[in-house]
Amino acid sequence: MALLDAIGARLVASSVGTLGTNIFLAQFQDSPDAAVVVMELSGGEPDYVMGTSVTAVQKSKIKVVCRGARNDYPAARTLAEACRASLGSMRSVTGSSVTVMSALDATGVYPLNYDGEERPLLACDFAVFWY
Repeated sequence: MALLDAIGARLVASSVGTLGTNIFLAQFQDSPDAAVVVMELSGGEPDYVMGTSVTAVQKSKIKVVCRGARNDYPAARTLAEACRASLGSMRSVTGSSVTVMSALDATGVYPLNYDGEERPLLACDFAVFWY
């Protein structure tokens, strides 16, 4: 989970929230209502090199899903835009034992729907190049 840890740390450093409190990795918690989850998606094939390391650059995709309080779409949208701004400006950031060369906004912010508690869900996807 090194990549997710690095992405979570970036969101914390950007004052989006607190890891384990309202920023979660891989899976939402039931509370708080307003929260962020960072999930891995299938990515592209890595770049290979000869030598001591087989893989030089990993090409991953991540999805960031933001949930707002019940029927509070504007706040959920604001949270998603904050995540998009934080991650979209990631260039050559080292942390959590990985270096993220870049996180490229792949979709912009888009609505997913509402969950069973009528909390709005919005997401944005990123192509992440790291080693």
